[in-house]
Amino acid sequence: MGTNYLPKELVKLIESLSKLPGIGNSTASRLALHLMKKPSDLSLEIAKSLVEARKKVKTCPTCNIFIFDEKCGCLDSEKEGEVLCIVENAVDVISIENSGEYEGQFHVLQGLLSISQGISPQDLKIDKLITRVKEKKFKEIILATDPTSDGEFTAQFIYEKIKDLCPLITRIAIGVPIGSEVNYIDKNTLAKSLIDRRKID
Repeated sequence: MGTNYLPKELVKLIESLSKLPGIGNSTASRLALHLMKKPSDLSLEIAKSLVEARKKVKTCPTCNIFIFDEKCGCLDSEKEGEVLCIVENAVDVISIENSGEYEGQFHVLQGLLSISQGISPQDLKIDKLITRVKEKKFKEIILATDPTSDGEFTAQFIYEKIKDLCPLITRIAIGVPIGSEVNYIDKNTLAKSLIDRRKID
């Protein structure tokens, strides 16, 4: 959509929305114009929710999941020492929980290792993950990073670091399409991939 005839404030809104992941200029334009057509209450509600979330939601220092207060699910005694699922981001946690096939703990990497993008083990704080695995002595660790080249590279790197620290390390099944992202996979396929996860040798 051309912006020559749009007010500069609206152009700025479109530019801001287009910075979000997965949203190009066309989608950003549609969202901006949609908000402009709706009652101002919707825009105010979204703005207020965003400000409140930024102010009150924190990251758990142990598992990197977003939390509202200091009490995180990774401290749940019923889940302690059982199974740990390692994922790329917090959206993956929601997708896996919605599959109905997993009730253990999570560790969010907040990214994937990538040589091309210069994302290193230090950027993902892999050392913190290794320390957690050493301390908790999980019975199984599931590597649920995306089945992309970066996801596979990350899974293999983590496996090499923790293979002597846990009796069973598994990878989500190949039923997940190659090159896809965990948070875009339908819950039935994701559930099957968890059920059919394979041991890494």
